[in-house]
Amino acid sequence: MTHEPMAGGHYPGDTGELDLETRRAFVQLLKGPLVTAAKHPEVWRAVIRDERLLRSRLADVFLDLVIDDENELAFTRPAETGNANTPTVLRTERLTFMDTVMLLALRQRLLRAQPGERVMVDLDELREQLELYRTAGDTDPAGYAKRINASWKKLDKYSLLTKTSTDDRMEVSPVLRQLFDAEQVALVEVEFRRILEEDTP
Repeated sequence: MTHEPMAGGHYPGDTGELDLETRRAFVQLLKGPLVTAAKHPEVWRAVIRDERLLRSRLADVFLDLVIDDENELAFTRPAETGNANTPTVLRTERLTFMDTVMLLALRQRLLRAQPGERVMVDLDELREQLELYRTAGDTDPAGYAKRINASWKKLDKYSLLTKTSTDDRMEVSPVLRQLFDAEQVALVEVEFRRILEEDTP
C-alpha cells in the first residue's frame, strides 16, 4: 500500500506527490550507501512499504533498487541501460589499491560463511592477510600499515563495516556479496597478479 499525496503539500510551494516518510526513504537511498533495518528502522519500513513506488521514482533517474530481505538492507545502483547515454546520479568514491584489496578479502570471507552467519573480522588478522599484496619494492612497513588503517576507516565510514563492542573488530556488511559480480572480481584479481609478478625480481 502506498500513501496518497497530501492536499496542499508539506510546505509552501511543495508540488511533490510523496508523503514525508517516503521522501526520506527516497533521499536516503540516493545519498547511500546503504539503508539497513538496524541503523535506519523507519526508513527501512518505508522502503518495504513503498517498494514499487520507490522503484519507479529511482528508475526515473536511471537507478535500480536492490533489496536484500534476508539481511534487511537496501541500496541503489546504476540501472543497466545498454547503449543509452545516461547521466551519473550516484556519488562515486574513488578506491585506492588497498581499498579494493580489502573489499575483495572481506567479500571472500562473506562467501565462505553459511547463509545468515554474521562475519566478524579483526584488523590485525586482516592486516596479516593483506601482507600478501605488499610488493617487494615497498620497504616502508609503517606506511603500508597506515594505508591499511585508512582503508579500514573508509569502509567503516561507508557502512561496509560495522563497529562491535571490541576495538578493531568489525562486522562485515552482507551487501559486499552484491557489490562485485564474478566477472569484476576475476578482472581485479588478474590485475593484482600482474602487479605482483611485475614487482617480483
